[in-house]
Amino acid sequence: MKFSHAWLEDYVTIAEDPDRVAQRLTAAGLTVDAVERGAAGKGAEEVLYDIDIFTNRPDCMNHIGVAREYAALSGSALRHPVTPPLAGGPPTAQSATVAIEDPALCRRYSARCVLGLRVGPSPEWLRRRLESIGQRPINNVVDATNFVLWEIGHPLHPFDLDRLSERRVVVRLARSGETMTTLDGIERALTPKMLVIADARVPVALAGIMGGRASEIADGTRNVLLESAWFDPVSVRRTARALGLRTEASHRFERGADPEATLQALDRAASIIAEAAGGTVTDPPIDLYPGRQPARVVSFRPARAGALLGAPIEEPAMRGALTRLSFAVADGEPGAWRVTVPAFRDDVRREADLIEELARHQGYDGIPGRLPLLPDDGGGRTLEERRIAAARRGLLAAGLSEAINYAMIDREECLLFDEEGGQPVAIENPLQAQASFLRPSLLPGLLRNVSHNLNHGVSGCHLFEVGTVFRRATPVPGERRLLAWLLTGRGLPVHWSLPRREVDVHDARGTAEVLGEVLGLPPLTFSSDRITFLAAGSALRVAVGGHVLGVAGEIAFPVLQRYGIDRPVFGGEVDLDALLLEPHGGRRYSPLPRYPAARRDLALVVDRSVRFEAIERVVRAAGPVPIAAVAVFDRYQGAGLPPGHAGLAIQVVFQHPERTLEADEVQRAQDSIVAALGAKLGARLRGAQQE
Repeated sequence: MKFSHAWLEDYVTIAEDPDRVAQRLTAAGLTVDAVERGAAGKGAEEVLYDIDIFTNRPDCMNHIGVAREYAALSGSALRHPVTPPLAGGPPTAQSATVAIEDPALCRRYSARCVLGLRVGPSPEWLRRRLESIGQRPINNVVDATNFVLWEIGHPLHPFDLDRLSERRVVVRLARSGETMTTLDGIERALTPKMLVIADARVPVALAGIMGGRASEIADGTRNVLLESAWFDPVSVRRTARALGLRTEASHRFERGADPEATLQALDRAASIIAEAAGGTVTDPPIDLYPGRQPARVVSFRPARAGALLGAPIEEPAMRGALTRLSFAVADGEPGAWRVTVPAFRDDVRREADLIEELARHQGYDGIPGRLPLLPDDGGGRTLEERRIAAARRGLLAAGLSEAINYAMIDREECLLFDEEGGQPVAIENPLQAQASFLRPSLLPGLLRNVSHNLNHGVSGCHLFEVGTVFRRATPVPGERRLLAWLLTGRGLPVHWSLPRREVDVHDARGTAEVLGEVLGLPPLTFSSDRITFLAAGSALRVAVGGHVLGVAGEIAFPVLQRYGIDRPVFGGEVDLDALLLEPHGGRRYSPLPRYPAARRDLALVVDRSVRFEAIERVVRAAGPVPIAAVAVFDRYQGAGLPPGHAGLAIQVVFQHPERTLEADEVQRAQDSIVAALGAKLGARLRGAQQE
């Protein structure tokens, strides 16, 4: 989420450089992914913080929430926006009526009306605030509600009051067969599990998600009803997922809005609308609060904080930190405090949560690092764990890379790879249609991995995965651990002394044999069979001691077509749990590259005495841009070469860790390398080509 530095300064004094602000917030758990700087007009600089707000912190999905955190960290005072009194207008109940039919799903509903306004462009200050964080201004009514969303964090919705039948609002569940056209112009079929806002006749909004076309604010709107409510997070999440509709409002309601903020947000928005669009604000508001709950009080032992964190914190510092974060602290039982949790911190429910708050604002880097004292029962790894680790090491040593995929796939993939022909295991509440079933095989995920790698220019792909699969059983799905592998492209190892070749079915079979060897199994046996997802003539059953453990062979062409793969792929899959029942006789981390590589093949003529390590050393030293790899893929001796010389084909892979390389700088790097090879090793270029 983007937050404006200038906007934050409306609520807290910031005397530090933005980079220091970012460091403070990140250390306290509000991870700042980037500090963006740009021109803001009239020579000013606009600074934005791109902050990754965790799902349990909806209170920080707004500028006041972030300002509150910074104020607590820096010791500055937090300034809340001042809303002028709204008294003087007629009672809201004279202009509209509100009813809540399902108080469990709508704990509170507050409303005011603004009568006799004029819809038009927003004032400059309002447009500038929204544009600074990438929001598009719409009109002075909608912009006011969006401003309050990003200021206070509570979503609101404006209705054209005159387009509501009988000027009535009813919060209820949709009725069977009802439909509604939302603001995005899509007509949506509703179900009786969806909470809606209706007028006297039909639904006019999806509660907590999006309004409807029938009551939207238009140029001719003169009277507006403002909604500020609390909706059940689970209800909003289910409706949004069922309709495939995500909005800024649903993003916040799904994570838990503050029921105590409805009037504050309502009054703030009504005041801005009256200022920007004119009109009279009704007073007092309608405020139905059937779900009022007492404030949460947590018992907190100061001594427990030091014991849990492993470092003592002085009691005055603890009390001050909690108070600055809006917790109310009072003395309780001997050795304990009674801490009242503000309504906007629904994530704080127990003593450990309060200790986490102290750790965040004390600074995790201020807590000394010590290894915990753990009892040692002498057990160590089990035999099963050691054998699985050995299987992984063996496949890695054979040149394969391990993949980890999600266990959710679509129905078609389930049927494609389930030889047993049973019904796939469906997920009750899938996150998306393409991941609504549990996998019966590891091969679908690996095929997606292969397709992704090939589409990104990888010439050879050799992968394996260890994971759980699910098969239909009663009363619950059966689970098995499998090990699968896929190979495509160039075979391993790649070296000039070996003939260039592509992987084939023998590699798939050999991988199974390697697995058997590292696990100390008796020799594996292979027998031909018909397997639906393997090509005819290559399909093999893998067995040991008469027990069938899995399959190996070439993936069938129709299966490859489904994944957009246009070259042969070989692989296999074995039951790891069954395999383990058979009798058995410090590196540095670097992140995976984010930017594409540029490859150049150079055909060189060199003296036979020149070693490749010398060539590689010169290439890496001469390259003005980062070089990821240098490899030999061909060597020639014979006609057409000077006596005592050899033809050597090398590939240089250029790859920058922070950006995409331009073609001209790669060419300059290649020219520099060729010149250095000639000057230092006497190498001559026969030709060059780009892959």
